[in-house]
Amino acid sequence: MFDDKAAHMIIAQSNLVVVAFFLIFIISCTKSHPLDPLSPSEINKTRHIVENSYLGAIPNLTYHFVDVEEPNKNDVLKWLSSKNTKDKPTVTVPRQAKVVVRANGDTHELVVDLTRGSILSDKIYNGHGYPPFTFTELFKASKLPLQYPKFKESISKRGLNLSEVSCVPFTIGWYGEEITKRELKVACFYRGGSVNVWARPIEGITVLVDVDSMKITMYNDRYKAPLPKAEGTDFQSSMSNNNNINISDNNSVGFSMNANEVKWDKWVFHVGFNARAGMIISTASIFDEREQKYRRVLYRGHVSETFVPYMDPTEEWYFRTFMDAGEFGFGRAADSLQPGIDCPPNALFMDGFMAGPNAEVQQVPRAICIFERNSGNVAWRHMEINNPIKTIRNGEPEISLVVRMIATVGNYDYVLDWEFLRSGSIKVGVRLFHSLSISN
Repeated sequence: MFDDKAAHMIIAQSNLVVVAFFLIFIISCTKSHPLDPLSPSEINKTRHIVENSYLGAIPNLTYHFVDVEEPNKNDVLKWLSSKNTKDKPTVTVPRQAKVVVRANGDTHELVVDLTRGSILSDKIYNGHGYPPFTFTELFKASKLPLQYPKFKESISKRGLNLSEVSCVPFTIGWYGEEITKRELKVACFYRGGSVNVWARPIEGITVLVDVDSMKITMYNDRYKAPLPKAEGTDFQSSMSNNNNINISDNNSVGFSMNANEVKWDKWVFHVGFNARAGMIISTASIFDEREQKYRRVLYRGHVSETFVPYMDPTEEWYFRTFMDAGEFGFGRAADSLQPGIDCPPNALFMDGFMAGPNAEVQQVPRAICIFERNSGNVAWRHMEINNPIKTIRNGEPEISLVVRMIATVGNYDYVLDWEFLRSGSIKVGVRLFHSLSISN
């Protein structure tokens, strides 16, 4: 039997446990911005929850998308309004993850509660299309032709060396037909004498791959075409390794960051990252001096889709009408930025994190850079000659804040810029570099 003092101690300890659990729950819901991307620990927790559920017993379970389940917009705005207000209770926004997995030929769309450690919903998708292919699937499909006897024969007939052949998996597009299989078409290129894989396509060959069985289901060698020459295809710059490049941008940082939230001049906004969209700008507000409060400008902005139709009707090309964001993912295609080349010396960098085919954490070092830039333009100026005392001449240079990411999809490099101006404007810019147009 326990005495009264011991009983009181046990009750007090139990109460402390309850209070501690409650505090952990509140902190997990409110300490970070509701639109923060999943952290590495949250990605691992998501995988743990799924694999310890009924889905974990299914063999060959693959993860095709793992991201924050976007909270209700009104809840996010309430959280923003109350986070710095002492006389109001803190608004809680539970952390949830949106997960897309393939199991036994079905596509499951899950919502996972990271706070309670459970699956809230599981919907089997029955609509058109399939989730994005995993890197493992794309890699395996790219290697199939190199082991296929008919392909080896085709390469031999062209007088080419099989060890110099690289194959690339392409999505098949959609032209009104009913698609019942997850399929890819594989095109091959000849590296011999060039570092530019895309410059020397091996034309006339069509390879169709069933991804679920990972087998070639159709092969056609329709014709032989001359192989483009290797001369003049090297895209490498002689300046790439020059550490003495003179960059005109100044070295001032000029902004502050608190986790994913950026403050600069009168602006405050949130920077996120996911596998599909890549860089995401959210909850951007600018301080209104007249009203003495922040005014909301943008709730959420990112690249929705990039459509690349080649418009060539031949059998080997007609299907090349790519949806670069939806089919491949700008986040999955994000490249590590090169300091001094992709971003100036005054840039700060952010890493990107996402989940791989087995929900393992994948890191993109320096996925995003943020820097202050003097564009060389004039923000405003005026010269007044009608003042009887003296001529007045004044103005300001246009200083802006740039948030940048580069996605390399095939032979295209997309440079994505979100530029914040002191005037209250936001500029969104995309520059495209093509490996066949930047060669020396």
